[in-house]
This record gives sequence, C-alpha cells and structure tokens, in this order.
Amino acid sequence: IWAMRSLRLSPASRARDPIGHIVRPWLLAGLSLAGWTAWAQQPLPALPKPLPPNILAALEAQDIPAEALSVWVAPADRGPVRLQHLSETLRPAASVMKLFTTGAALHTRGPAWTWQTDVALTGTLHPDGRLTGSVHVRGSGDPSLHMEQVHTMLSRWRAAGLRHIEGDIVLDHQVFQLSSHDPWAFDGKGLRPYNAGPSGLLLNQQAITLHLLPDAARPGQIRVAVEPLLAGVHVQADLTPDSRSACGDWRAALNLQLQAAPGWPRHGLPPWEIRVQGPYPLSCGPQTWPILWPNGDGHDFGARLLLQTWRQVGGELDGHVRSGAWPEHAITWQSWTSAPLTEVVRDINKFSNNVMARQLFLTLGRPLSTTNDASGIAPVTLQDAQAAVARTVRDLTSATTCGPEQLVLDNGSGLSRTESSTAACLGHWLRALWASPTMPDLVASLPLTGVDGTARRWEGAAGHARIKTGSLAGVAAAAGYVDGVSGQRHVVVGLVQHPRAAQARPVLEALLNWARQDQ
Repeated sequence: IWAMRSLRLSPASRARDPIGHIVRPWLLAGLSLAGWTAWAQQPLPALPKPLPPNILAALEAQDIPAEALSVWVAPADRGPVRLQHLSETLRPAASVMKLFTTGAALHTRGPAWTWQTDVALTGTLHPDGRLTGSVHVRGSGDPSLHMEQVHTMLSRWRAAGLRHIEGDIVLDHQVFQLSSHDPWAFDGKGLRPYNAGPSGLLLNQQAITLHLLPDAARPGQIRVAVEPLLAGVHVQADLTPDSRSACGDWRAALNLQLQAAPGWPRHGLPPWEIRVQGPYPLSCGPQTWPILWPNGDGHDFGARLLLQTWRQVGGELDGHVRSGAWPEHAITWQSWTSAPLTEVVRDINKFSNNVMARQLFLTLGRPLSTTNDASGIAPVTLQDAQAAVARTVRDLTSATTCGPEQLVLDNGSGLSRTESSTAACLGHWLRALWASPTMPDLVASLPLTGVDGTARRWEGAAGHARIKTGSLAGVAAAAGYVDGVSGQRHVVVGLVQHPRAAQARPVLEALLNWARQDQ
C-alpha cells in the first residue's frame, strides 16, 4: 500500500524521473508481497497436544483436574517429544527425585565404586589378644553397613588377634557435617525407619525390628524378640492373645514405648527399655515391626550395636563406646569395603530407601579423588552435595532445561517439602542417562511394573515399564522407561500435585499404557 501511494507524485517529481516513478513503486509492491507470502508459508509453532482420552478419563474418574498433572513423553534415544502437558511447571516429585541422586552417582563414580570403613589401633596389641589402647573406627558414609556386615567386620578383628580392648571403641562420624536431625519433624512419625537421618557411620540404618512370634514353650502365648540385639536394651512384652478377632491393623491396637530405664550406665551407655503391651490377634501369626531407634542422632544406636556385636564374637571391652576424632597420623589396621555402588543404587531405587539415598547424596559432595580417603579433607555439607549433583545434571542436560528454576535439590531422597523438578527436566535427565555408559545399571535398578519393588502392584504397562515411583501427602509421581509396542523405548514422566494425589495411581498407569501404544 505504501508503494502504491508513491504513484501519486507531483509533476515535478515525474519530470525528473520519467521511468523510475512508474517502475519503482511496482517493484517495491512486489517485494512487499513476496515477503508477506514467505512469512505466511513459515510453519506455525506446534500447539500443545491435548491429553489422550484414556488419561483424561482417569483424571475425571479420580476427580483430579488436568491442571494438577504434568507430563513429558519422548523416545529414549532420539526423536521429537510425543506428549507434554504443563511440563515446565515446577512440582514436588517425592521419591522420583532419587533418580537425580542415583543417576549422578553412577555417572560420576561408576557402578563398581565402593566406600571404605577404616579401623586403627592405638597402644599395643599383645600376643594374648590384649590391646593396651583403643580401637578407632572411621566412617565414610557407607549406606550398606547392615548388621550382617557389622558382625563380619568385628569377626575379622577377632581373626586378626584382637580379643580384649583395655581402652575405648571410638567412632568417627565426621565425614559429614550435619545439622541435628529430628525424625519427628517431617510427618510426625518419628519411629518410622524412613525418617532416619544420615550419619558418617551409619549402622543398620539406625533401625531395629520387633518379631512377634508364637511362643513354642507356651502355646497360645506371643513372644517379642528384637533384631539386632543392642547393648543395654531390654524388651518387656505384655501381649494378650486374642483368638476371636481378625488380624486387621494389629499395630494400632498395641502400646509401644521406647524409653530410658533405671540403672547405671555400662560402657558409657545408659539402660533402655522397649515395652509392648496390648491385645494381639492369634490370626495374625508371626509379624515384624520395623522401628527407628529414637535415642540421639545415630551415635547411640551405633555404639550399642557395636558393643553387643563385639560381645557376640567373643570380644571384651574395659572402656566405653564413644564418639571421637580419628587420631592424627593413625595407620589403618583394617578396612571394610562396601558393596559396589550398583548394588546400593538397586536397593535405593527398587525399595525407595530414603536414608540410603541421603547417604549417597552427601557422598557426592566430596571430590571424587578424595572420597575414600578422609585424611585432611573438610567434612561434606548438604550444600556441597546439592551443588555437585546440580552441576552434574546441568552438564548432561543444559542450564536452561535443568537450571535453578526447573530443579530444586534438598536432601536427594525426595522426602522433602522443597525438593522438586519440572517434568521436562526429569525427562531430559532420563534421556541423558539413557545415552550414558552406565545406563544398564540404572535401568536394572528400577522397579518393573507388576513384578517387583515399589511398582509390583502397578498394572500400567505391566512387565514393560521400568519406573521409579513416589508419593507424599498431596504428591504422586512416576518416571522411567516404557517399552513401546513398536520395540522403541520411551522416557515417561508424570507428576501429580493435588489434595487427591493419593488416588492418582490410575492416572499415572493410564500414562504408562498410552506410552506403550506407540504404533
């Protein structure tokens, strides 16, 4: 239009340029029309695809709005995103956040990486097995020191000639610099083992198991045993057998108390008592009751377990079991090597173990070259771990995909009100891990739907999806890999944030089923 207006020139202008005043406006008009045509032929940005009907139906059935769901689905190796819905919305992801911790660990440490728990002796070890000094144990954050490993470790002390410790057993937890941990703070369930806090020397995950068993010596009666045995701890059970009631929620009917008991401390450990009282339906048969040890930050539990185990293997102790620093210039007498990282990652992902995830997360805060040697290295803080894992995630994805606005790390386990991610960040992270040399170890660690781990009761893509699940109050999540009918594997992420999230499993199962039908 502007070019055509130039035809209306004054007579003087037309006299100065008798040809150009006719050609130039039409040329300009042609160029303008060509430019508009080229712009019109450019492809428009792809509009978000609507959620598939089966997912919408599942949302409606569970009375969950579509705005509460974030989705990201794409081929694991290459190709465009198949489905995304509110994929840039930052949401809590519960235990699915363990994928960042375990994936970063496998990528930076390798599947065969291990922790070392060192032991040193001060004083002199005599031929008769007497040590005129103390035994020092230095932890490195090993998540896998269960009671069986503790028993084997102390049996090796005995096999090496140690029998009688005239000094102390000194435990060094200082590889991690941690604030005090309150197991009641998160959800008010401080006796649940999942609320255990991390420790530089974590033994048996700070948990005991009560075994309620029919008493073979007294038919019709119930015996309560504790595993593992702890020094200075006594069990007092007063259960009333109930032969009429169905099993039901037998724990809720019992009164459980763990408390200090009267008496003098021995080896620095005051006596404690576990009291269990109430009716117990005989129809329940043998049952187990896992409990987090409530006293202290793990130091008390570790001291009791070590002392009791030392006695069980035939050892003697004159002094105390206490916390203390590793002696300067101490020479390592023995070292306990953990299970390889790939086994630890399997336990974390298959069974969603929170305290093991927190141990691993903190371990990643240490420089790789010094992780197994604590000498002269500053203790790891939670901030060190957060920075290290975030850096690894950004390096494998991008700062725009998984930057601070798309990924918020807290303790690495997902048992947090602040730890969160976008579905797109999780998706790109899983895609990056698919291309990593450690991909087989990560995929093998994920529960198989309908088969094992936390996904054994999931029906979505049963037998064809390896996923990490997660749930908190108001949160439900699933992320992992789904085998498509075509033979191609897909990355699938689904995050639900809503008061009815506890009912959201059918929605996430519908997402897995949709991803599988890729033909």
